[in-house]
Amino acid sequence: MVEPDVVVVPAGDALLGDPPRTEHVNVFAIARRPVRVGEYAVFVDETHHSPPGGGAPDGVGAPGGGAPDGVGAPGGGAPDGVGAPAEWQRKQLMADTPVDGVSWADAVTYCRWLTVGTGRIYRLPDEREWEKAARREGALEGLGALREWTNSWLDGGRVVRRGDEVAARGYAGADPRGVGFRVVHGMTGR
Repeated sequence: MVEPDVVVVPAGDALLGDPPRTEHVNVFAIARRPVRVGEYAVFVDETHHSPPGGGAPDGVGAPGGGAPDGVGAPGGGAPDGVGAPAEWQRKQLMADTPVDGVSWADAVTYCRWLTVGTGRIYRLPDEREWEKAARREGALEGLGALREWTNSWLDGGRVVRRGDEVAARGYAGADPRGVGFRVVHGMTGR
C-alpha cells in the first residue's frame, strides 16, 4: 500500500465558485494527483473489489463494495458490466495514469481501505477543498478533463469537478466513465 503524496493547504478564506464568493476553508492535505491505476489495482487485488469497467454492482457481491448511490454502473465502470476484465487488463498496462470509471461508492471504499491499512484518515475532498487546492498554483498535478468525485451532494446528485473548468460544478450521471478521484488526508486525529 502506497500512501499518496499530499500537499497541505492552509486554512483561510478563498474566492470560490461562479459567480465568485468568499468562503472559509479549514486546513487540509490533498493528494497532489488523482489515484493512479497501479494504486487502485493494489486495492482491487487485496480486497477483491470489482475493478472499474464492470463487474458486480456496488455493494452486491463485491467485498468492500459501497452502498448504491444512484450514480454509476455496475462496479463503477461500463454500463451493464460490458468488457470488465479486458478493459481492466488494458488499464493496468498504464499503471501511472489516473484511474477512471470509478463510482462514488468505489472511491469511498478505496478511502476506507487506505484508512484501515495506514491507520490515518483518508476521504474524498469536499468541493470547496477541491476548488481551493485547484486554484492554488502548483498544488495539484493532473488537472484537466478528468472529472473528479467530491464528497459533496447538491441538487440530488454527487458533485464532480474538473481541472479545465475549476469553478464549474458538474454531476457524473449514470455513467462514471471519465470520472476519477483524489483523496484528502485528515488533519485531525491520526
